[in-house]
Amino acid sequence: MDTVSSEQLEEIIGRLTTLERKLDWVAKRISRDGYPLDSAARPQPRPAPVASPPARPITTRTSSSSPAAAPAVQQPRTPALATYPPSKPVLKAPSTPSQKAPTAVAPSGATSAADSDPFAMRPMREKRNEGNIGRYVLSGAAAFLIVSAAVSLIALVWDQIPDVVKVTALGVVAVSLVAAGTVVNQKRERLQVAAATLTGTGGALGFVAVIGAALIAGLSPVAALGLMVAWAFVLLLVSCVTAQFFTAVISMLGALVTVGFTTWQVATHPEQAVLAWTLIDIYTVTLAVVAAILPRFTPRMRLAPWLPTTSMVVTGTVLLAGPSRLLVAQPLTGIVLLAAPCAVLLAQAHHSTRLLAGAGAREAAGYEWAVTGIIQALALLILASANDVTSSTRNGMAMSFLVLVCLATAALLPQRATSPWLRVVAAVNLGTVVCVAAAVFALNIALLPPAVAAVALAAVPVVRVGYSAPVLVLPLFSTAALLAVFSPDRSTVMLAILAVLIGVLPTAPLEALLAPPPHSEEHANRPSWLSAGMWVAAGQLVLIIPRLLDRLVPAGGLGGAGRIAAPLLAGALALALAGMGAFTPQCSPRMLVSGRRAGQLAGATDLRSPLVPTPPALAWLGEALLTALAVAVLVRADSLGSPLLAAPLVALALALVVVGGRMLLPWLRHSAMSLTVTLTIALSQSLALWWSVMILTGASAASLLITGVVLATGAACIVIGFRLRATTLRHYGLTLVLLVVFKLAVVDLAGQNSLSRILALMVAGVVCFGLSLAYNHFAQEQEQAEHGAIGADSAGGISPAGRGGSSYPR
Repeated sequence: MDTVSSEQLEEIIGRLTTLERKLDWVAKRISRDGYPLDSAARPQPRPAPVASPPARPITTRTSSSSPAAAPAVQQPRTPALATYPPSKPVLKAPSTPSQKAPTAVAPSGATSAADSDPFAMRPMREKRNEGNIGRYVLSGAAAFLIVSAAVSLIALVWDQIPDVVKVTALGVVAVSLVAAGTVVNQKRERLQVAAATLTGTGGALGFVAVIGAALIAGLSPVAALGLMVAWAFVLLLVSCVTAQFFTAVISMLGALVTVGFTTWQVATHPEQAVLAWTLIDIYTVTLAVVAAILPRFTPRMRLAPWLPTTSMVVTGTVLLAGPSRLLVAQPLTGIVLLAAPCAVLLAQAHHSTRLLAGAGAREAAGYEWAVTGIIQALALLILASANDVTSSTRNGMAMSFLVLVCLATAALLPQRATSPWLRVVAAVNLGTVVCVAAAVFALNIALLPPAVAAVALAAVPVVRVGYSAPVLVLPLFSTAALLAVFSPDRSTVMLAILAVLIGVLPTAPLEALLAPPPHSEEHANRPSWLSAGMWVAAGQLVLIIPRLLDRLVPAGGLGGAGRIAAPLLAGALALALAGMGAFTPQCSPRMLVSGRRAGQLAGATDLRSPLVPTPPALAWLGEALLTALAVAVLVRADSLGSPLLAAPLVALALALVVVGGRMLLPWLRHSAMSLTVTLTIALSQSLALWWSVMILTGASAASLLITGVVLATGAACIVIGFRLRATTLRHYGLTLVLLVVFKLAVVDLAGQNSLSRILALMVAGVVCFGLSLAYNHFAQEQEQAEHGAIGADSAGGISPAGRGGSSYPR
């Protein structure tokens, strides 16, 4: 007994000695590396080492009473990397300093090896985020494996376990796990991931237990739905108490399971569809309210602003999973039940995006609003395009969604234009409204006017924050009215015309509401957006409205006068727009309506003073478009078969070609392209004149009347060419005269009698003689004028502009 006691005592003494040795070692390391300020052992800077004889080694005498001797105290030295103390005392041999390689003393602030590691310089936040991702991924994997194990265990002994026991045991386990996770979260701050795993696993098992009770234990569907809703709210509250967003995600997944269970129940028992979807709508509203309130009471949760987003996922799923059979069985009740989640989702979007924008996640707020609009458009197409849904029910469903979108847009109007949240969501809201309006238009083309009106309303907040794109988007969206030409219903065509007017008329007021550009890119692109919007609006006025009017007015109505209404309207609008300055650079809708560009020409101050050496692209475009429109008008006039009805169209066509030629007139003499400009103007107007005469008189192109008109045209070109000193125009007129002479001598006279031949030759000869005299007279006048101008120039130095030369800057 004494022997045993003495052995234990010796063991205890040995352990105490070892512990003392370790404490001494730690103390020495602290005294060497730490160097307290008040410590006398703090080393002082030593001078450079000098040659000295080797020091005698210090011998340590070991006491016989102690099992081991303490290590000898050495002089302070340069700090080095710490090593774990040896388990036994080791006598270190004294080192002899080298005379040739003196040891340098490292400063106390020397950089350690860990500091030189590049990965150590990574921001702590990035490391923490990476760690959180790994923890929660593994936590989710653990929850999945545990749930899978539970399911596998139940499947293994499924038949031997009573149903009530199965469900009760699973429910007890779920509640226990959630309670344990909550306790661990409150008591152990370092076990947050484990606590989240416990609560998440328990939450998932709770939903499995409720579904199992409904499937095998005879629980009624309504009771099962109530239990799942209650359990989801419990998990949501637990996530706020524990400040764990992971539990809120589990609650969201459980809510999705609840929605899926309800959808299955409605498909299995259609007679319970109204009751089931009423309950699910109430659940959606309640969940949205709770998720909106909880962020105010969870200051510890870093992701608290994202709590409403979890409920928005549930609301969007409810909206997409709505049973369309409700619209067939009870249309009015079905519209209310299926449109209610849309209203809830829009309200959630307003609240959630504000929270995200306030938390610094503005980009995420924009994406969230965009996804909301896409879900609404898809839900509308899915629900309203189902089989057996009547057209009135479809229209009612579409208008319900459109009204809700307009209300959500109207809520943006009172906001300040400088609000950061409004700057984020205004432009995105315009895109979502366009999506919903396109879905409405796809369901029924007759609903295009309210759809365009919704887009116009959504454009107002965007221009208030300084973006000019809506000035183009609005008229561009209303171009869908062109599809109404294929509709046999006249009322649809009238509604399409109304939609075009709704899309075109607000463009100038929208430009007037424009705020200053929010950034340099918008400032640079604004003239392009406004000019493009003006062109699209003008195109709708000149092309789409006359085309719809032509489809609306019967061809045989009013004694055939209905066929001239559309071309007259198109030509008159084109002349008005050209006169107001539509073909001037960077002309916006507001400039066009205000008349500030009226009468102006692109690239010229007036008809004789070009500002650039060659005609700009807008001048060529205006001449081409107006000439093409004149050709279309003459084609319609030629098809009427009545000179009386064709006369207004002929006059309009001639006016169009004259106005088109006016855009190129400043470069008739003062340009290197005067040949091209002159031929373009002369050919377009000559052909329009000859065709007009043929339409009004019914004469053919080879008749003597048209030959005489061509001869008169050539004579006029010669005279005008001399007056304007346009050599190309004179040559063009001379060419026409020679062609007429050739035609009279070779073609026309071959089929006439002798008297007609004599008269034709005599008249042609007299005309040519008169033209010869006139040509000679004008040529002499021009030669004298040029000689006089040269003499005056040498005497007084007349400028080129005074001689009729170019006035544009060289």
